Amino acid sequence: MIGDWRAIAHAESLLDLRRDVEAEQRFRDVLATDPESVPALLGLGRALNRQDRHEEAEQAVRSALVLAPEHEGGYHVLTDILCDRRDGAGALTAAERAVQLAPHDFTSHYQYARALLALPRPRVRDAYDAGVRAVNLAPHNPDAHNLVGLCLDALGNPAGAQAAFRNALAIDPHHTLAQNNLAATELDRGQLRRAAGLLRSAVGNDPQEKRLHQNLDIVLFLLGRRVVWSLFGAAIVLGILLATEAPWWTRAVSGLAYVAVVGLLVHRVREQLPRGVSQWGRGIWGRARWQGKYLIGLLLLLSVGVLLLAFAPHSVAVAAGIMLGGVLRVLGMVCVIGWIGYAAVNLVRGR
Repeated sequence: MIGDWRAIAHAESLLDLRRDVEAEQRFRDVLATDPESVPALLGLGRALNRQDRHEEAEQAVRSALVLAPEHEGGYHVLTDILCDRRDGAGALTAAERAVQLAPHDFTSHYQYARALLALPRPRVRDAYDAGVRAVNLAPHNPDAHNLVGLCLDALGNPAGAQAAFRNALAIDPHHTLAQNNLAATELDRGQLRRAAGLLRSAVGNDPQEKRLHQNLDIVLFLLGRRVVWSLFGAAIVLGILLATEAPWWTRAVSGLAYVAVVGLLVHRVREQLPRGVSQWGRGIWGRARWQGKYLIGLLLLLSVGVLLLAFAPHSVAVAAGIMLGGVLRVLGMVCVIGWIGYAAVNLVRGR
């Protein structure tokens, strides 16, 4: 029995280190000798859930609850799994049972709030009330403050949400999800550089968190969108210079000034991103949805067009301008960018 508890403690430490596959094996080793070990079954459920093997995780936890039907911690873990499976109704049932069993445990109210947010029609106001109860029961727990921030964000109170996320970070400066969620609110406000800095810090704390990488992709898409808009403006200015038959050097100077400004913008954001983001960003084409691919195509098209308008001889620049204008009319650039602006900013929050 002492050996089993040591093995379970070791497995839990592996979970803390995000070595989920190894933790799974340790829990299975315990269950091989004691198939009715409730802590091992719950730990196995958590390890499997972290690997996105949600169905297996649910089976393990339900097996534990058959053995210990009054175990509130089992319902807490089950709520986690069902939220991840997007079974909001099932998660709410599990969370309500946990509240009945342990009404003074902040985790019960925290999980209840999570379940309310996971419903097909989230009950955000009720989730906020449950989150506040969790904070009142555990004022020094950063997870509870982070959840309140998510509720306030969903209720349209970004200032309150940011304050809650900062409360979580004041308690735990390395709280990955609070950093991620605060970055998401900064992205909503168009503060690209601040968001990139927060994500850089979060990735340093937890490089395996998938939501961080998704939001880093969004930072790159938003940066690309800004560059596309600036390219569009530069094309208009250079087109006017061509139409008025301004000297070549005026187009060249304008082009150089534009390149310098855009280069500074990209550099200022890029320096806030994690190291190696250039290599990681090269795979963004494969990860992007069709809207993102459309944005990348527009970026390349406009870049070539603006370079020709700025530096090519007059006759070549005129031909390039006519061709560029025709292509953009076909694409419906303004409508496309408006759609991309809506679709690309699908910020991923975490709780």
